[in-house]
Amino acid sequence: MQQNITPLTEWDLNGSEREMDISKVVRKAYSLWPWIILCVLMSGVLAFIYFYFAIPVYKINAKILIKDDDSKTGNGSGDMSMLKNIGLLSGTSNVDNELEIVKSYTLMNKVVQDLQLNVVYEVRKPLKAVEIYGKQVPFKLHFLSFNDSLLNSGTFSCEVSIHKTGITLKEKNHVYDAKWQDTVLLSVGKALLELNHDFKGAYEKLYGVAVFTPAAVTRNYMNMLDAAIPNKQVSTINLSLPASIPEKGVVVVNRLIKEYMQANVDDNNRIADSTMAFIDTRLVVVGDQLQDIEKQIQDFKQRNELADLGEQAKALIINTGDYTKQMADQEVQLNVIESLENYLQDNIDNPRVVPASLIVQDATLSAVISQYNLLLMQRTRLLLSSTESNPVVINIDEQLKVLRGNMLHGIASVKRSAQTALASLRGNAGHLQAEIRRVPAKERVYLDYSRQQAIRQELYLFLLQKREEAAISRSSTVANIRIIDAAQSDPLPFQPQKRLILALAVLGGMILPFLIVYAKDKLNTRLSEKKDIEAITSVPIIGEIGHSDGSEFVVVAARSRASISEQFRALRTSLQFLLTKKNDNVVMVTSSISGEGKSFISTNLATILAIAGKRVVLMELDLRKPKIFTSLGIKPDKGFSQYAVGLATAEEIIQPSGIHRNLYLISSGPIPPNPAELLLQESTSQLLDKLKEDFDYVIIDTTPNLVTDAQLLSAYAHTTLYIVRMNYTRKQQVGLVNALYKAGKMPRLNLVVNDIRQGKYSGGYYGYGYGNEYGYGDYVEDEHIKKRSMKHFFGSKS
Repeated sequence: MQQNITPLTEWDLNGSEREMDISKVVRKAYSLWPWIILCVLMSGVLAFIYFYFAIPVYKINAKILIKDDDSKTGNGSGDMSMLKNIGLLSGTSNVDNELEIVKSYTLMNKVVQDLQLNVVYEVRKPLKAVEIYGKQVPFKLHFLSFNDSLLNSGTFSCEVSIHKTGITLKEKNHVYDAKWQDTVLLSVGKALLELNHDFKGAYEKLYGVAVFTPAAVTRNYMNMLDAAIPNKQVSTINLSLPASIPEKGVVVVNRLIKEYMQANVDDNNRIADSTMAFIDTRLVVVGDQLQDIEKQIQDFKQRNELADLGEQAKALIINTGDYTKQMADQEVQLNVIESLENYLQDNIDNPRVVPASLIVQDATLSAVISQYNLLLMQRTRLLLSSTESNPVVINIDEQLKVLRGNMLHGIASVKRSAQTALASLRGNAGHLQAEIRRVPAKERVYLDYSRQQAIRQELYLFLLQKREEAAISRSSTVANIRIIDAAQSDPLPFQPQKRLILALAVLGGMILPFLIVYAKDKLNTRLSEKKDIEAITSVPIIGEIGHSDGSEFVVVAARSRASISEQFRALRTSLQFLLTKKNDNVVMVTSSISGEGKSFISTNLATILAIAGKRVVLMELDLRKPKIFTSLGIKPDKGFSQYAVGLATAEEIIQPSGIHRNLYLISSGPIPPNPAELLLQESTSQLLDKLKEDFDYVIIDTTPNLVTDAQLLSAYAHTTLYIVRMNYTRKQQVGLVNALYKAGKMPRLNLVVNDIRQGKYSGGYYGYGYGNEYGYGDYVEDEHIKKRSMKHFFGSKS
């Protein structure tokens, strides 16, 4: 029966499998530790070489604030308000627009040209050149002009050596000697040689100067510059620039901010200048228009004899009122006079006192009336004590009569004067009324002129005011940004990250051997582990044989406790479980190709069976390429090929092995031209029947399965041992074994794994090692076994 002898290490328990996997990794690492150390050292050396050539890069950071319109202070905001007032500005910039300006080519190109960043200074060191800047440079070439046609065609470079009085420049085939403060005419342009008085270090042997195209340098800095807005809730811009020299990076970022601020100021100044120019132009136009309208007003006043139409109209109205009042007074006076005249005429015969309220404003008449009233009062008092015939009374009556006539005469005169004055007042009032009726037309024309004059005058004054504001604003213009954080460098470079690179180098050095082994295993078409066999075939593995150094063909001995001897003993035990029937004693040993160790396995298996007290015959039936007798150093007399053709008997071809008294050998004999036909002879069957009767075990060492010999002999075998050799047998050949097993072409087909090397095979018996690990090696061993146990079993088996 067939049994799959499963080693103890292949338990199906998850915990045991996991433990086995971990131990396998540990064993793999242990086997590779010299390579791991070597790879770690090599990767460390490569890392330090990289550090030598790598340029450290520092991060330069800065932060600026873009002021909002409502937060701007100073005259700058006044400019914006003024421009809005006169309609010259409808919108304002925001932080997104300013971000694009900061990242613009024009701004960076201005920085590159001002600082001459396209001129790079280097120190030449072994296998590399190190850039220097600022105080690290003992000299400076300040280019006054560039040869653009030559510079655009490529990069200019030269070597510089310094001496006491100046420097020597070597440019291709040209050599220039220059003293300090000299102007050097190079192929790339004209440069002024200056001594850097801030340089404190020691002069190097050789310096280098490289000049690049400003446009290329500008684009390079633009690509490196990182300008971003942290979030939409703020109006700040974060600037970041990687730089190999922190001092240079700080200068570049600060200069960029300065140029941006200056550009902002220039923009505001341009706005103020354009505003002033616009206002000046408008002042000329409005001034001319104001002069024209003032001249028209002057002509209008001269034609109409007007000084001030409003005042004159007002005066006319006032005069008309005066005349009306005077006319009313005059009419009242005339009425008084007429009333007084009627009063006197009505009382001629009855003199009475003239009322005081009727006294007119005439001195002569008033005097006459007063005298008349006095005489009348005197007459009244005399009549109280006398009669009218009294001479005094008569005299007074005469005087009263004369005074009454004078009063009437005076009243008539005053009446005529009043009538004349009234007529005159009425004429003058009519004239004024006519003038007043003509005033609205003149006033309308005058008001139109005045309105045009007022509009132009107000516009002229407004423009004068705004021009003065613009002039004041230009003289005090400030940028609408504020520097929150000036440019500063990080204390440590962010490239290269030495700790990370060293860690990766160590880790890579540790992993590289495993990767190489893994890749080798994946690319390997030969068997390297037991799982390679199990993945391809279901044929049971009956034995696992370790590696032999090849110094001896027979590696088993009666008293040997070497691991390989124990492995053959284990194979012997497994074979006994296969050959359980009484007459099952024929074992055929074959393989896929030559060199897999079937002769080695056959010989040592036969020997270990003989040591166990069994009579064993080993038949060398590899009639094409026999090897056993040659390897044992035995010269055969007659062999199977001679027996098959009738030239020898069975007794003649069986000979003692000389290895053990129970082991006998049958050689192949001379190599025949038709091995397959010989195996088909009846004599072959007869020979095997005889051997089965005379011996306990018949071991047949046959040809590889590439030819038909093994399949022909399988008809006589009770079990078949198919040899596969680690790191020799190809995986596709194991697939052929699986096909034979499934087709049943060979009886009781089992695998024997040969040439297992310690630490490279996850196997069963050899994995647990029937050798020194569990103390079997403490027993007395043969001297040759002791020597062999000190080696790693390098070499090959036959």
